Formats: sequence, structure tokens, C-alpha cells
Amino acid sequence: MGRGNLELLLVTVIWGLNAIAVKDALGAFLPLQFNVVRLMFSAALLLTVMASGRKMEYPARKDWLPIIIAGFLTNTVYQYTFIKGIALSTASNTAFVLATMPATTAALSHFTGRQRMTPRMTGGVLLTVVGVLLVSVAGSGAISLTSSVLKGDLITLVGTLGFCIGTLYASDLTKRMSATCYTTWTMVSGALLMVPLSVGELRAAGWGNIRARHWAELVFSGAFALVLSYILWNKGVKESGPASTAIFGNLTPVWTGLFGWLILKEGWTAVKFLGAAIILGGVSMVRIGGAEESRDASGTRRKGAAA
Repeated sequence: MGRGNLELLLVTVIWGLNAIAVKDALGAFLPLQFNVVRLMFSAALLLTVMASGRKMEYPARKDWLPIIIAGFLTNTVYQYTFIKGIALSTASNTAFVLATMPATTAALSHFTGRQRMTPRMTGGVLLTVVGVLLVSVAGSGAISLTSSVLKGDLITLVGTLGFCIGTLYASDLTKRMSATCYTTWTMVSGALLMVPLSVGELRAAGWGNIRARHWAELVFSGAFALVLSYILWNKGVKESGPASTAIFGNLTPVWTGLFGWLILKEGWTAVKFLGAAIILGGVSMVRIGGAEESRDASGTRRKGAAA
């Protein structure tokens, strides 16, 4: 499969397990209380990891504003809207909205010239959306379109758009800095910008009701689902392009379902297995679909030939 594919596969496994851990932790934490503490912990851990190296790495002066914008979109906006959206919507609706991210990222990447999509890659992206729909509907019931649920879906959609645009920022900025540097400073900026949104819940939180298990779930989520996974994800964007990396996101509900089956003893139906197989097929089509050259890569090659 190659190291890059294995790393992205590991990310989806972690995110699948993280969904179960977060669901349990939110039984003790308030949603925004959990998010801001997790983001601050992740930011501190990333700074510690970078400081333990040979030297701290900082973005160039011209890159600070894009870093702050990317951190705001991928951490503040995405995390805030996801928590708020799922509170109003259903699990199946939320899973389907999240399944649009690879397609949205691929479309934005294609039309901005960052990674051109072949017809085979486009077919693979659409196939994974169908697979996620089957998995989510089989696991959580039919897709709902009531007014309150629709409001939650629209809120979640705003967050997914933020994450998609942030992924495009990553494809540009990781050309000039390491994936660790990009991940660290976007996490720091996103965490700081989350604080003003969480002040009310931080004041109302009952800190004494949080057990060791819930703190362990927060640490796991921050250290693995954010720090390690974001570094590997941004590395994948740098090496494979935003579209080819984003498609892996649709494997997450498969792992969540499998862990739910193994840990929570939730049932798996034939429709779920069919959906999982379709997702795997779609991911394979995208990864071996032969993306066309990006505008930057083709331009560089033309310059080299002219020289």
C-alpha cells in the first residue's frame, strides 16, 4: 500500500475509535468545555514536541495570516459547528454531511488547480458518498429532513466547508514548512480563538463530576485524534494532494461502526457491510486514479524544460 496510504489509514482508525471515546466523554464534559480543553492540550503538546527537537520552527512573516485563518477554519469553526450541529441533528444525517467533505475538497482542489481530478477519481469520490449513506442509514435509521434537524445539518455543513478550505490552505503552506510546523501553529491559533466561544460553558462546568476515564478519553482524543492524526493528515496533503488525502475521511464511519460492533456490541447488517465495501472501492479508485498535474507542478516543469 505504501507508507503514505498506511499512515492515512491509521488516521481513519484513530478517528473511528475517537468517535466512541468522545461520545462517552461528553457524558461528563459540556461540549464546548471538552473542545476547548482538548484543543489547548493538543496545542501545548505540539509546542512541546517541536521544542524538544533541534529548534522551534516558525512560519515566515507572510504566512502568519494564512496560518491563523487555516487554524480558525479547521479547528475553531469545524469543532464548534460539529458539536452544535450534531446536537440538533441525527447521527445518520451528520455522517452523511461529513461524507460530502471529500467531494467538496476534490471539487475545490480541481477548480483552483491544486489537484486536477480524473473521471476515475470523480467516480471514486461519489462512490464513497453512496457507501457512507448506506452505512449511516443502516446504523442510525433513515435520513431525516425535519426543520430542526435540517438546521443542525446546515450548521455542520458550514463546519465541513471550513475544514475543506483549511485543507487547501494546508496544500499551499506545507510546501514552505513542515507538516508539524503547520499543524502546531494552526492548532495554537484555533485553540486560542475557541476560548471566547467557550467562556460560558467553562464557567458553568462541573469539574468535580469528571472521572479519570473521561480525562483519559480527552487525552487520547487530543494526543492521537488531533496531534498525531493532524500531522499525518497534513503530511498526506503535502505528498498526495488535498483530493487524494480527503477521500480517506470516508473510511472513518466504517471504523466507527466496527469498533461499535466490537466494543459496544452494536449490530452490523448486510447493508452496512455492502456500504463498507463500496467505500473501500471508492477510496481505491481515487488513490490509483492518476490525478492530473497541479497548476504549480506543471508550471515548474515547463520552466525546467525552458531552462
